[in-house]
This record gives sequence, C-alpha cells and structure tokens, in this order.
Amino acid sequence: MNIFSSFVLQFTIHQFLNPYKMNTNALTMIFKKSNYIFHLLHKQADKSCFLLKFEMKACNMDFIIEHHHNNNKRMFIYAVFPVKILLKKRNDMAVLTTLFNNNLATGCWELNMQDGTLRFRISYIYEEDENRFERIFLEYLDQAIRFTDVCTPAILSVIFADANPHEVFQQLTESVDVSQN
Repeated sequence: MNIFSSFVLQFTIHQFLNPYKMNTNALTMIFKKSNYIFHLLHKQADKSCFLLKFEMKACNMDFIIEHHHNNNKRMFIYAVFPVKILLKKRNDMAVLTTLFNNNLATGCWELNMQDGTLRFRISYIYEEDENRFERIFLEYLDQAIRFTDVCTPAILSVIFADANPHEVFQQLTESVDVSQN
C-alpha cells in the first residue's frame, strides 16, 4: 500500500467513525437524539436546510436550520413567526423589533417590510469538533426557542390588540431581562 492509498483509507475510516464531519448527518443525529420533529427541506453540496416544529406557550413556531458546510462553516437558526405582519402594523412591528434588537446579546429580529415575514435569527460559525458541535448548536437553539417564546406575547399584542410597541417593550423588560436571551 502506498502513502496516498494509506491516507485515503485513514481519511475514509475517520469519516466513517466521525459522523459530525459528514455534514447533514450530524444535525439529523442531534434531532433524532433530542426527539425533535424535523424534516430535511433540501440538501445541496454546500448547504442543508431543515424544518423543526415547536409548540410554544403562545403559538406554534417553525424553526429553519441552515447548515452551510462549505469553507465558511456557518449555521443559521431562524424562528419564523407563524403569521405575516399586516402592512398597517409593519411600522409598529419595526419599532418593537428595533427595541428588542438593541437589547440582545445574541441573535436579532428581522422584519421583511415587503411581505411582512417576521423571524428571529441566530447565526454563528461552527467548529467541526464533535465534542462541541452538538452542545453549541443546542445552546443556540435553546436561546432562540426561549427568546421567541418570551417575545411572542408582546408581538401578538402589537399585532392584534393595537398595543403601543414602546409600552409593550417596557412591560416586557420589567418582567424579563431580554438582554440575557
């Protein structure tokens, strides 16, 4: 066996024994292990995209996980709000999301002013160290779940109860430290 074929064999064995280096399989294993309801939306050479469903206190929420497994090694966790923000409510929602974002340590709210899509995003550059990959991913996912769950009642009150975004934010920050998301 020459040096090249020995390297290929060792690399192949390492890939087999280390599933975290196998792109989509790492997240699939985490989702199954955590008993999450998930669906692989699409898989490409450099990116995989999953849909997760969570039942929150105020409403059910879809989470989109984008796993970029190219040289950049980026992970995006999106919590997609279940209803579109009506055109007449978008300015108030932009104020509320700005207030939220100004107080966040991790993540940000995004409001598409064209179509009314509201989502919370956490993104980070991940390591392919299997000892850290799962723990860090689950920490960020947990932060996204907790923060969207805390903020959803405030969002719903601005959308459906015509609440003032400044007052809603003030009430929320009196009961919860949003900077500790």
